[in-house]
Amino acid sequence: MKRIDAKQLDALLLGAKTIEEDGLGIKVARLDNGDFLKLYRRKRLLSSDLWDLPAQRFADNARDLLNLGITAPTVLDVLMISERRLSAVRYQPLPGDTLRNQLRQLDAGARAALVKQFGAFLGELHQHGVYFRSLHLGNVLLLPDGGFGLIDLSDMKLENRPLAPWKRRRNLQHILRYAEDIDWLTQQHLDNWLAGYAVSANQRNTERFSRDLKKWLAAR
Repeated sequence: MKRIDAKQLDALLLGAKTIEEDGLGIKVARLDNGDFLKLYRRKRLLSSDLWDLPAQRFADNARDLLNLGITAPTVLDVLMISERRLSAVRYQPLPGDTLRNQLRQLDAGARAALVKQFGAFLGELHQHGVYFRSLHLGNVLLLPDGGFGLIDLSDMKLENRPLAPWKRRRNLQHILRYAEDIDWLTQQHLDNWLAGYAVSANQRNTERFSRDLKKWLAAR
């Protein structure tokens, strides 16, 4: 981790393009050299972010995913800007487009195939012990080589064994938050999604995932 002051941050952001912001300022920027800078603001004076920086979690999770062979951004720096209560991660962005945007552009047949591929990727994540609470179709990139990559990684934990059924069930709640995603995954292409998941997960976990998903659908 590198500590910089406010002037150094301003210099880093000079000429940058804002990608995401809120009422308090920039959240993600593309720097003039093409790198991305993601900023995390500590909202309270005393916060767990003081000893568990979300920017450091992003960097650690990116490293761990890459070690598993799962595509993630390459982190260049983790920064602390104490006088502005900010931490930041500078990284090289992944090429490609979000899975959500890609699904919008496809006909039903091609969309079904891509949903099945996403199911296999999700099963792979769960078998690797990846519990990604921010997982949704806007945080999965379809890469130029046809594979998938993950972004926005601070809210993720990696376990040393396949995820327990209850964590797979809870992950459904994170994935199925947007009406458009719900329609594709649970209405139009449910069988494709489950068939893809079965490719990467063992039979027992696939059956439990399918059962939990159907319970979720029945409760809506």
